[in-house]
Amino acid sequence: MMQTTRRDMLIGTASITFVGASISSAAYAQAPSTVLPVFDEGFSVSIGDTTIGSSDRLAQLPVTLSTPPNRTIVVEYSARTGASESAANLAALRGQVIFQPGEQKKLIEVPLLRPLQTGEAVEVQLADFRYPWHTYAKKIGRIISSESAAFHVTSGDVVELPPLPTGGSVVFSDDLLDPHFASDSGFRPDGKPCWQSRFNHGRRHDSNRELGYYADPALNPETMVWGVASSTGHRFIQAERMEKGLSDGNGGKLMLGWQKDVPFKYSAAIITSRTLFDRITTDSYVEFNVKMAKVVGSWPALWLKRANDAWPPEIDLLEAFITSADFPSDAITSSIHWVSEKGHQTYGATVPLGHVEPAANIFSRFNRFGCLIAEKQIVYYFNGKPYCAMPNLVGPGPWYMLIDVAVGGVAGEPDPSAFPAAMQIAGVKVVQFS
Repeated sequence: MMQTTRRDMLIGTASITFVGASISSAAYAQAPSTVLPVFDEGFSVSIGDTTIGSSDRLAQLPVTLSTPPNRTIVVEYSARTGASESAANLAALRGQVIFQPGEQKKLIEVPLLRPLQTGEAVEVQLADFRYPWHTYAKKIGRIISSESAAFHVTSGDVVELPPLPTGGSVVFSDDLLDPHFASDSGFRPDGKPCWQSRFNHGRRHDSNRELGYYADPALNPETMVWGVASSTGHRFIQAERMEKGLSDGNGGKLMLGWQKDVPFKYSAAIITSRTLFDRITTDSYVEFNVKMAKVVGSWPALWLKRANDAWPPEIDLLEAFITSADFPSDAITSSIHWVSEKGHQTYGATVPLGHVEPAANIFSRFNRFGCLIAEKQIVYYFNGKPYCAMPNLVGPGPWYMLIDVAVGGVAGEPDPSAFPAAMQIAGVKVVQFS
């Protein structure tokens, strides 16, 4: 969530090199093929041409990574007929290829409405899938018809992610319904710890070029920030449009730090377990049960930060960069940030959760988002099902939790009419397995 995202990594790094190759759909490309570098992280993904028989109505194209990855990688594909053919050949087709750690070879299946005629072709192009945007390749794989080609069904690599362990001990849980559940200091009036309503460094995040000030209703009475939803009975936190700006308490307005003489026109919301619970570590499973709102320009997130407040490292269970009204209802980004000899590094993947659970929707209902921090791997879970994994390059922690709804930054220009942007929270828990 903090400072640098994949957007920074993509700018100026995704140069594309292409060399044509044709192969049978019975085998993966061994020769050079259409190549799209993946985030300048030491991988490239290739798509090969394929030939099908004159009566075939299903084609398979091989998609191959240059080496088996140590993390989840997602690429998007779309298909279209060639310039000289009728669109009647092909139903609209768009999807994603997901490579889990250890998987190197996958297939794209392209159904045809009718067999291809001699000289006709279907093009399939690859792209990075979000995180937080994508850029289409200019060269593509092609499906062509041949009288001599035979159609062969092949399969891709399958490496299962580890299921969520059973047992373990719940070491922390909260439904956040206590009237004094959060405060500026992270302590209740009686001195007991509670959720803290700000970052450790303050109430603004200028380095992300965010547009929202992280408010607290006790300090910023013109804002609502949080409450209990009458429809569900669950806690919510929210970002709001503040047309008149936010008061600085001295008769003036709070101003953006990265844009001169521009006041904050949005409040943002954050709660952290920094003072309440900061003992998440190796073999800990962290789970958030939440429902989000689809509001353009908002940036809801669930994440973990080191208990000593060093940054990096960071573990992002969920980020939703809601840049437009067509943001998928099942797509979330999960990532890690750490420091290597090269400085700040990040790995991440935007995963369409419909691949894990049919009709998945992060906006219409509550869902459980979790991660298990193992010694060598961090695995992410959606309603108890694994969907993504990253190598544990961030260390054992210990960590604390952060839940927030930001405005602007990577999410882009907000739609003022759509606010407030609320996240409802049914509960959180931490399970220890050792």
